[in-house]
Amino acid sequence: MRRLFERAESPRALAFAACLAALTALGCADAPTVGEPAAPSLSTADEEVRTLIQKLLASARATPRSGEMRGRLGMAYEVNGFADSALESYRQAAALDGGEFRWPYFAGLLLAKRGDADAAIAAMRGAIAIDDGYVPAWLSLGAWLREQGDVAAAKNAYRRAEALGAGSPAIAGLALIALDDGKPAEAAALLEPVNATLDHPHLHRMLGRAYRALGRAEDARIAFARGAAATPLQWRDPLQEDKTEYLAGFRGQLVHAQKLLRAGQHEPALAMLTPWQATHGEDEALLSTLAGAYLTAGKREQALEVLRVGLRAHPEDHHFHFQMALWQRDGGDLSAAKEHLRRSLALNPAQPQAHEELAALFLRERRYGAALDAFDAAIAHGAPNAADLLRTSGAAAAARGDWADAIDRLQRATERDPSATRAFVQIARALAESGRIDEAKAALDWAARLGTHRGETAAARRRVAELEAAASSPNVAAHGPASG
Repeated sequence: MRRLFERAESPRALAFAACLAALTALGCADAPTVGEPAAPSLSTADEEVRTLIQKLLASARATPRSGEMRGRLGMAYEVNGFADSALESYRQAAALDGGEFRWPYFAGLLLAKRGDADAAIAAMRGAIAIDDGYVPAWLSLGAWLREQGDVAAAKNAYRRAEALGAGSPAIAGLALIALDDGKPAEAAALLEPVNATLDHPHLHRMLGRAYRALGRAEDARIAFARGAAATPLQWRDPLQEDKTEYLAGFRGQLVHAQKLLRAGQHEPALAMLTPWQATHGEDEALLSTLAGAYLTAGKREQALEVLRVGLRAHPEDHHFHFQMALWQRDGGDLSAAKEHLRRSLALNPAQPQAHEELAALFLRERRYGAALDAFDAAIAHGAPNAADLLRTSGAAAAARGDWADAIDRLQRATERDPSATRAFVQIARALAESGRIDEAKAALDWAARLGTHRGETAAARRRVAELEAAASSPNVAAHGPASG
């Protein structure tokens, strides 16, 4: 090992030496000789998991000097829930092939999940010594160093990530350091240009912290409202995605496919799910997930086929009636859509989204009273977008001329979300129609401060001015309520 450090003219040798130093933190200072592949008990694993791992284990034993085979075995262990064996396999893979970035990188990420920050940092530094151009490695290292209090090193990591094109995640990391260091003005200066182009809740919440520390209470209120969704700031990691190849077993792949769908990756999710129809063709969760994926991807024929199977196999499951309602709605058959929504709600009344969909259908028919009842039911059952529903229902109340109800709903919307420009615009119009001109102007001032929907704000100002002029001049007749 000493000769590796002395041969400074060899970048590969330096990388291998750094990796070996990291491996010491993982419990291995001797390389490249390794022992037998890790072999945990598979007695509780699904048959598909056992088959895959036994195949990879046999390959690793047949090629005992192959770092690649140990690493593949490690990936299979990790994604199928055998963390200890995964870590041991990554350690062995790195010892056998000290020039491969993936093995200390994966080990570092796994160690961080297990709470061993020092070992994770050492492993990640070993990976970076092999390849210092992989952005997610620098972002992870920066986060761990910041949490450990090594501010200077964390800044360097984030700056390197930014130089490599990391964008907002790197800037967010630097802003967090500034906030931790009591420099809110510096954090705000970093975040404001990013927030102008990237509307992400995590960044808004950080900016809210900065504004609050600067004493800018109203700006903080707006920023926190825009950051209300508990969405973490994430970055794509293609190497991590490669592990899904080794995800075996029906339930494990189903859960992963659902994660892909939540991230908007419909085609990979469908590719993972469709083979399971041959063996799990009537599984409730598989059918519901497939139907949702096909509906979102606009594949109506496939969605209908799956929904028919679901309704036949599980006629009392509300999910399939709800999904069939969406299918009918998108096809223009509103009557059939309503019937399926009613059936779904009869089976499970505590579905806010089904109530919301029913309200939207009533609105299309201009049945405002029925729509308002459905909106109220959605809110009562915990709709996560209650502020939006209050705003929409407020507009519905205004459309039928019930200004008092409209104002009440819109006020509740603005209380829940002080960043909702359109709600302030709508409440201003409702207040003005009720003769409350000064309150209407104040609402529009707040809408202008928010800085979005400028055209709607300007149109509302004109309407308020018309009503104000009509109120002060009895000879001027005000026009009827403007739509909005």
